[in-house]
This record gives sequence, C-alpha cells and structure tokens, in this order.
Amino acid sequence: MKRMSRIAGNASSGMKGKRPGKKWLIVPSILILAGTASLAWSLYVPGSALSGEKLYSKLIVPLLKLLVLLSVGLLAGQALESLGWTRKLARLVRPLTRWGHLNDESGAAFVSSFVSGVVANSMLVDFYQAKRISRKELVLTYLVNNGLPVYLVHLPTTFFVVASLAGTAGLLYLALTFIAACLRSIGVLAYTRWTLPAPSPAWSALVDHLDANNTSVMRKIWEKFRGRFVRLVLYTIPIYILVFLAGERGVFQWLRSGAVGFVSSDVFPIEAAGVVIFALAAEFTSGMAAAGALQNTGSLDVKQTVLALVLGTIIATPLRAVRHQLPTYAGLFSLGLGSQLLFMSQALRILSLAAVVLPYAIWG
Repeated sequence: MKRMSRIAGNASSGMKGKRPGKKWLIVPSILILAGTASLAWSLYVPGSALSGEKLYSKLIVPLLKLLVLLSVGLLAGQALESLGWTRKLARLVRPLTRWGHLNDESGAAFVSSFVSGVVANSMLVDFYQAKRISRKELVLTYLVNNGLPVYLVHLPTTFFVVASLAGTAGLLYLALTFIAACLRSIGVLAYTRWTLPAPSPAWSALVDHLDANNTSVMRKIWEKFRGRFVRLVLYTIPIYILVFLAGERGVFQWLRSGAVGFVSSDVFPIEAAGVVIFALAAEFTSGMAAAGALQNTGSLDVKQTVLALVLGTIIATPLRAVRHQLPTYAGLFSLGLGSQLLFMSQALRILSLAAVVLPYAIWG
C-alpha cells in the first residue's frame, strides 16, 4: 500500500501545473520528427506493404475520428467547468466522494466519467493545473473512474454482443468483469480515504468567476479549449502514427503470439487457445463468436469458456490500451504521466480480474 502511495504521488511528475515558456514543445517536436521519418521510411522502402489506400483507411480516417471525439470531449469538459455545472455534478455523489476524502472537483469528474472518459480526464487535468486538486488526488481519482464508470460506459455496446454470441458463458464473463470493476473502484476509494486528508466540509470553489456576459464565458471556453487542443494534437498525432506503424510491423501480433503460445501449452487445452486468440484480435466480437461456437460444439464446457475469455481479456486489454489509448493520454496529460496512468490502470485491472476469476476457477 505504501508503494502505491509513492507511485500515485510521483506519477504526475512529468506534468507540471504550468509549463514555463515553450519548453513543453521539445517532446512533441521530437515525436513529430520520429513519426514523420518512420512514416516516410515505411512508405518508400522497397517492398513495403503500406499503400496510400491503406494509409487513408487505416490511419488517416481513424485518426481524424479520434481527434473529433477528443475535441468534443475536451470542449464539453471546458464548458462544464466554465458554466458552473461541475458543482451540480459533484452534488450527486458528494456523500460518496467525501467518504473517500476526495474534493468536490474529483466528484464532478467521477460523475462525468459515467458518460465520457475524455470529459472526466479533461476536467481532472484542468483542476490540477488550477491547483484545486493535488497530483496524488488526480491519479487516484483517475483510477476510481477506471473501475465501475468505465465498465458501465461500455456495457450497452457489449452486453448484447456477449450475451447473444457466447450465451451462458458470456453472461458469466460479464458478471465476473462487473465484480472486478466494482472491486477496483471500491478498493481505490477505500485507499483514498486512508491516504488523503479529509477535505473541508465547505463546498470547493468549483468556479472562480461566473460572468453574466455569455460572450465573455464563451470566449473563455474557446481560449482554454484552443490551447489544450493544440497541445493534444501535437502529442496525439505522432504517437498514433508510431503505434500504427508498430502494428504494421507485427509488433503487437508478435506479443499476442507469444502470450497465446504460453497459455495454450501450459494452462489451457488447445481448444481454449482458439478462444484466447480470437479474444486477442482487434475485433472483440470475434472472441465471443469463437467462444459460442466452441461451447455449442462441446469442445469447451461453460467454465472453460469463461476462464478462456477472462484470460484473453487479461492479455489483450493492455495491448489494446497501448494501441488505442496511449496517443489520447499523451495529449490529455503528458507522455510520461499518460503512460504511467495506463500502466497503473491495467495493473489494477489484471489484479482485480485475477482476484475474481481464481475463486471461480477453484470453486465455480
């Protein structure tokens, strides 16, 4: 527990409340040069499989969609803060967050995380840079948000796919992952109560100044959004390109193959390895379809299918986080802090899933 406290306290050392001058441009400049050079080399090296059409469909279009979603989330976060709505959000969960010794700002971000992780993370960064929450509270609130809120955000899109394709095994898989998500949020919240000082009973100053002039408020929102979005773009684009090229070079496939080889030879029968392989694929639906097929043909019983799906999730989720979340986190937070937050959240995810699935494997 002490080690977690030190990590949480130091994790944001790469992100300062206010960056002096233009020094923060050094890192994104290096990333842009690296991304541009790598992309040019991949396009023009003899025998390259990276065509213009593939570049457009697999890189440019997804990247533009990501930037649009990020801009909407970032703008929403700025509006919530500048228009004074954060206090209304914080009121919804104030008894819970006060029990966990979290400030009202963290409570507002917690409520927002049930709708959008980008909005919640944007709010956390703004509150930290305004010195309304500490570095440690930013990290711990992020970890609380990455439990039950994140699970519920994705549940509507995954429930019917999992239930229809994997049947009983899919429902049990959802139940186990739900319990694990609750454990993460409750566990971190209990830890914050133990390690953070009790906040003042008075309401935090969530809004410094509310101007009756709507034009002034809109200008404030736009100015803050513009500055943050420029920085987000400068980090997100080159890192997204580098991660994309790593995928094209087979880095993630190599990691998948190594993990699946270990699982199939030492832990599960070869039939279960097929479920794990599909679960590790980019398409989540494929894993569920494979699970349902193997279960229906009798190759795997329900328990084996559930265990294979959970194990596939444990192996696949960190790889997907690097591919899809690292560019976003580097833009919202910083490259160093974003990487550490991803590592900590994935470590907690693995520990919580292990804590849930081991009793099921033994007594289920």
